Amino acid sequence: MISFWGKGGVGKTTCSAALAVGLSELRNEKVLLLTTDLTPTLSDVLETELKSSPTKVDGYTNLYAMELDEATVLKRWKDRFGSEVYDVISSFLPVDESFIDYVAGAPGIAEQFILYLLYELFEEGGYDAIIWDTPASSSSLRLLKIEKELYEHMGDAIKLYLRLKGFLERIKSKECDPLKLIGRWRKLAEDIFDMLASEYHEAYIVSTPEMVSYEISKRIKEELSSFGIRVRGLIINKYLSNRCESLEKIKRNQDNVIELFEKDFNSLRIIEYLDSEIIGREALLSFYRSLSI
Repeated sequence: MISFWGKGGVGKTTCSAALAVGLSELRNEKVLLLTTDLTPTLSDVLETELKSSPTKVDGYTNLYAMELDEATVLKRWKDRFGSEVYDVISSFLPVDESFIDYVAGAPGIAEQFILYLLYELFEEGGYDAIIWDTPASSSSLRLLKIEKELYEHMGDAIKLYLRLKGFLERIKSKECDPLKLIGRWRKLAEDIFDMLASEYHEAYIVSTPEMVSYEISKRIKEELSSFGIRVRGLIINKYLSNRCESLEKIKRNQDNVIELFEKDFNSLRIIEYLDSEIIGREALLSFYRSLSI
């Protein structure tokens, strides 16, 4: 699995799509391209309408893609975990099943479940490569923080349950063991982090040669490292190589920022600024050759 991280507008979707198209078209690999940006542009880049489940992309040899929107994510969360959450909560409190909708609307539920879906696709093993186009950096890092906090707090939840276990056994009305469910959720969260920190996952940061992008990229690298996720390389997009005199000052600024990048990142790929948008098969294949991943 390969993921692309960075602030909005730096070219994560372009890099993700180009790599996916290159691997499927030139290396004949079965590739799943997944975007979890809640305002996705992947359909536009591939020039096709995508669905919320893996679908073969028309006009491409061996490429599958999907876009996840928040409504779909929450529906899947309720289908997968709704009844389990209700079983646990109803062991503590007298609630009805409408409580599931209340929990589904809680902050972080959609983000947390996105990682579960990613993990599920990874475990199924039906693809030679999974390319993950992450949302803008703040949302992506929040997603990781929520997941980490989830399994850390699960330990406290289990301890609390053990203290209340005798009382709960007397008031429980369902055939349910909340302790086992909570333990299973914690194990799942740990497995998701193990996947992201494993050798089977390669994370790349996409940036532009600007000071703001540099600072954000450095922060992303530090955050990912704190979660045990290795950054394999940096892609600097939209670099001005040979431009007219009026843009010379911008180019000098870009060169200065690239010097800073070189101090903080071991592996850099610099992609020149392109005059046209990267849309469609041929443009993506051309961009793929610049990536050298």
